[in-house]
Amino acid sequence: MRTWKWICILIGTLASFVAELVIEHHAEHWWSSIPGFYLIFGFAGCAVIIFLSKALGKFLLQRPEDYYDGR
Repeated sequence: MRTWKWICILIGTLASFVAELVIEHHAEHWWSSIPGFYLIFGFAGCAVIIFLSKALGKFLLQRPEDYYDGR
């Protein structure tokens, strides 16, 4: 089941990139004319959110294992 999920994600990503290359659209901004920009931007944004949330959890939210035993 896990393999099928990754295969579907890969197919969706490739289909999105191919559609970006094939379908003609009129760019309002200079970055909209870069093929696959929003695909890369979305991936990078999600990666940043994941790493920042892990760092936030590790340094600000987690407590040591014996946090409540010291009293």
